[in-house]
Amino acid sequence: MSDSFTDVIEPFALARQGRTIEGKIAVADLPRVVPLLRSVDGDVEYSLHFDSDEAGIPRIRGKVSSTLIVQCQRCMEDMEYPVSVKTRLGIVASKEAAEKLPDNYEPLVVTGEETSIVSLLEDELILALPIVAMHEIEDCPQGDAIINNADHVKDAERENTASSARENPFAILAQLKKTQPEDSAD
Repeated sequence: MSDSFTDVIEPFALARQGRTIEGKIAVADLPRVVPLLRSVDGDVEYSLHFDSDEAGIPRIRGKVSSTLIVQCQRCMEDMEYPVSVKTRLGIVASKEAAEKLPDNYEPLVVTGEETSIVSLLEDELILALPIVAMHEIEDCPQGDAIINNADHVKDAERENTASSARENPFAILAQLKKTQPEDSAD
């Protein structure tokens, strides 16, 4: 973090003042994000504008962006994952107030006067990360193997379809069974 970085902010006061906060923070300084990554190199850039909408709802509009290094689940290698999140948060003091926010806002519940920028940035980045990170097939070191395997599966499916189109050798037995007279009970 830079010397001028202040983690603690007062969102309600910033919204009343119509302030904008911009800056960079090292990925390594985001403790809840770090365990989700393969590397902590790089920075997260942010620009957060605090104000109130026409209905008087205090809000934060802004952008959070970075390139995070995650693990590709196809090849298990490092993968760059660009993140660019536009955020629209309604600042509220309780969960009850959060439930009353219009649908175009995500709630930021501030129980005291202060909150943490780091926590806010972490929330946005965690929500932006994919559940399962994967390179595009053509960019993945395992891409050729995946494509070849897919071709093999298609060939096997075609072969199974062709063999099922041939007559079942037991079909004759089924016909014989149908033509056998049933025992009649007297």
